[in-house]
Amino acid sequence: MELSAALAGEKLSPGLEKDAISIGIVGCGSRGLTVLERICALAVNTARHIEVNVFDPQPPGPGLHAVDQPEYLMLNTVASQISMFPDAAALDGHTGRQGPNFYEWCLCHKSAERSVQPNEFLPRSWLGEYLAWTYQQVISGLPANVRVIHQPHAVDNIEHTDMGQFVLSTDELSCAVDWLAITVGHAQWMKGSKEERPGSSAAYTPLGSLDSVLSTEAVGIEGLGLTAMDVVAGLTVGRGGQFRNLPDGLRYEPGGGEPSIYLFSRSGLPYRTRPDIVPHRTSNAALIFTLSAVASLRAENPDGLDFELQVLPLIKAEMLAEYFGMIAHQKGESALKIKAEVVRAYYLDRLDTVSAEMAARFQALPLDEAVYNPRGSFMDSTDYPQSMRAFIERDTAESSLGLDSSPIKAAIEVWRSCREQLRRVVDNRGLTTDSRLVFFGEYAPHVNRMVAGPQKERHQELLALADAGIVKWVHVSQVIHSADRHLTSVVLAENLIIPLQRVISAHVSGARDSSSLPKVIRLLKDIGVINSLTEDGEGVFVDSEGRAQPNLWITGPLVEGSTYYNHYVPSSGSYSRAFVDADRIAREMLGLNVEVRTTV
Repeated sequence: MELSAALAGEKLSPGLEKDAISIGIVGCGSRGLTVLERICALAVNTARHIEVNVFDPQPPGPGLHAVDQPEYLMLNTVASQISMFPDAAALDGHTGRQGPNFYEWCLCHKSAERSVQPNEFLPRSWLGEYLAWTYQQVISGLPANVRVIHQPHAVDNIEHTDMGQFVLSTDELSCAVDWLAITVGHAQWMKGSKEERPGSSAAYTPLGSLDSVLSTEAVGIEGLGLTAMDVVAGLTVGRGGQFRNLPDGLRYEPGGGEPSIYLFSRSGLPYRTRPDIVPHRTSNAALIFTLSAVASLRAENPDGLDFELQVLPLIKAEMLAEYFGMIAHQKGESALKIKAEVVRAYYLDRLDTVSAEMAARFQALPLDEAVYNPRGSFMDSTDYPQSMRAFIERDTAESSLGLDSSPIKAAIEVWRSCREQLRRVVDNRGLTTDSRLVFFGEYAPHVNRMVAGPQKERHQELLALADAGIVKWVHVSQVIHSADRHLTSVVLAENLIIPLQRVISAHVSGARDSSSLPKVIRLLKDIGVINSLTEDGEGVFVDSEGRAQPNLWITGPLVEGSTYYNHYVPSSGSYSRAFVDADRIAREMLGLNVEVRTTV
């Protein structure tokens, strides 16, 4: 559905003044808050009255990071890397709002509770408090021409008028807006969705829902990532158990209320833990997998890239440069010289030969193929628990060395430090249809396992829980579902069958079928305002003729699949896609000049 020509001209012509601007923001967690902050910060550049209605049943700011969750649930990003106040670097040169990052805020507001370090993983509830405080800072400093109204209700219905406005309805009121941003975050499974099965529950419900789990039950947790670690914590430390550092290592003292926990996942592959980092560390500049290299590839292949054939070789080369550069430094040689040799080898098509020569020269192991190739990842299913333990012990040892001392962690960090390059490869149909399916089906989960895993302390705790007999790893081939899927069992050694009284799905669903989408998105699809570009329901939300709505934005995890890496909290100090997108949205809403930059 298009805007009328008159309204489109009125909205999209910056010089044409109108009495007021009416804006709706649906959902106000961290991503919605960035949009609100940018609107309020940029409103001083116009004399027009601006009214912003924020629709969120919860207090604005915290979103998924509820302030009332237990403090044993920790962030997996260090304190100094989180900020809701964009500096010029984060905004790609534009001026941002002044304010403390999360670490600086904790020094002022949490120092009485405990000592806080900039490279520390802190409680998620603290981040929720910081986000709520940021919202109050934005509201308390509004320009005279801006009014922000929090509507503490869910949107129950949306209409799209002939004049292009959106009419948002709740139990209490109806509100017409000219511009609409939907920032509701993670999709929640709905009753009856295809992901739901009898006897299962989703872990993204409040952890209080675990209170009904009995200590006598056998509980299956499907997932090995961050959500699974939260559920394990809720069923152990949350039940009164304690970890103690003893002379012979970390030990777990049960509280008495723990069930038997069986951990498994669809892939069977473990996550790598976050390495220790020095405070205020900055990533090394890319030498091969650069933004300009991506721009050239996109220009040369307008119909889309093949990720494995055209992009992965650059990532592999970048990893080899980091890997052997650090090894050379540890051997007393020049890291820059070795990195330059890797760059030359890549452009001369001699990368594998030079890599083998360097491994022999430094008497080092070759770079493990599993860090860049998900098909090279393998976990022995014949003795799966022992394989998992051995992997965790090796990986946590590397994380303890730190990002500046572990060659393998330095190589893996390329997936994180080059995430903007990955976005520019993938976004806006940058991959062919087949390659896009491969990327999101295999490589995106692989990147999460490499660099979006838990803190090393969580995996050390898993080992202690296994020693205490509370946690057991089981391979997915040992998980048996009954024909009607009402009963799930695990098969242990000597064909011992353990029925599971409960299965907790501890992973974020990637499904985008209509039943798994938030209600506000389903409503827009039902009235034909937006459609998915792919048959499986994923992709860009556009109108039925494939055109974007000029006064509607959807951001965050909902658009994962058309854009890449949307599951994160913003930061300052370097280019931030969340802040740049929010700035552009706000400028278009306010009729200000929009400058689309390409960083090279």
